[in-house]
Order: sequence, then structure tokens, then C-alpha cells
Amino acid sequence: MLIIDWKVRALERRLENKALNKRIKELIESRDNWKTKSIAYKAEVDNLREKIDTIKKKINQISEI
Repeated sequence: MLIIDWKVRALERRLENKALNKRIKELIESRDNWKTKSIAYKAEVDNLREKIDTIKKKINQISEI
């Protein structure tokens, strides 16, 4: 009985560890993808803000004339 018990527990533990390692890998990939998207969106927002500032400066120059 004891021999079977530790074998069953070892098998269950191995399968659980395998599933957890797979989940960790998926979470790391997901996090990295979201981080990449976030950085890209931030760069796009910064670029648009620069364009808006340029347009505001031109509008002010035109209104001064």
C-alpha cells in the first residue's frame, strides 16, 4: 500500500508541476506581448502629442498676424 501511495502522489505532483510550468510560460508570453503593445501605444501617443504641440504653435503664429 505504501509503495503504491507514493507512486500515485509522485505522478500527480509531476503532472501538476508540468501544468503549472506550462501556465507560467503562457503568463510570461502574455505579459511580454502586453508590454510590447503598451510601449508601442505610448510611443504613438507621444508622437501625436508632438504633432498637436506643433499645430498649436502654428495656430498661435497665425493668430498673431
